[in-house]
Parts: sequence; structure tokens; C-alpha cells
Amino acid sequence: MMIASIITLLFSFLFQTISSNYAGYIYHDLSLFTTIYILIALLVIKPYFENEKKYLAVLIITGFLMGITYTNAVFLNICLFIVVYYFSKLFYFYFPYNYFTINISTLIGIFIYHIASFFFLFAVGYDQYNFGNLLEILLHSIPMTLIYTTVLYFILDKLFHQLNLREIK
Repeated sequence: MMIASIITLLFSFLFQTISSNYAGYIYHDLSLFTTIYILIALLVIKPYFENEKKYLAVLIITGFLMGITYTNAVFLNICLFIVVYYFSKLFYFYFPYNYFTINISTLIGIFIYHIASFFFLFAVGYDQYNFGNLLEILLHSIPMTLIYTTVLYFILDKLFHQLNLREIK
């Protein structure tokens, strides 16, 4: 399952690049194709990791690479990924892992990422965009987050069961 997880993350990096280059990410001209595909992939592959330390290592490395590649805020990105991970862990303590809950979890995870980064960047005075821009970012990320989560979960679930893959220990 580790190979499938790595392929999923690489595909998500590629999809993030294509999305950011062609759909754009300007506050006043957002596309409905904007979301954080890499974070979604990390949240979808989480149940396939039995070993929490290995998952956290993958999460930190992926957050580091995304920080270098897309945000130029490496440590903030890693911290936000970890916060979203712990939310997801708490969420699945109370709810089963299925199509409905994975979509709710990733949507809330994307919202947590954007809201936390907004408040952190606002507090340090780094990026000056207003609450209206944040709301627009959140609303525009909903459709693609739900679509990408559903498709990715469907593919990984089918692979996991048809190829009789094991969880990563």
C-alpha cells in the first residue's frame, strides 16, 4: 500500500501544479478547481497506515515539499498539515470511515487549513487579504474537494480490496 500512497501523493502534486498554473489562484478571480489536492490525498490515505509514525513522516515530508513548492511557508505548512491530521484522527475516533464521512472530514480539513493560515498570516501581518476573500476561497474549494475526495477514495478503496493490499505497518 505504500507504493499506492506514494503514487497518489505524486499524482496529487502533479494535479496541484496543473490546477495552480492553469486555474490560477488570485483572490478576486478564483476558480472552482482550486483546492489543496495534496492535503486531500493525505487525508484519504490515512486509514491505510497502521503505523502512526510512518504516516506522520509521510505527512511532514509532504508538507515540507508542498511548502517549498507552493507556499514558501514551509514550517507553517507542516504545522497546518499536522493540525489537520489530528483533527482527522479525532473525527474518525467518533465516525466510521466511508464515502460520506471522508468527504465531510476532508472538507473540514481544507477549511481548517485555510482558516488557520488566514489567522496566522493576519496575526503576523504577512498577507493582507480580508475575511471576504477567505470566505470566497472556502466556498470555491467545496466542489473540487468533494469531487477529488470521492474519486480518490473510490480508486484507493477498489485497489485495496481487489489487490488484497495490506495496511502499512
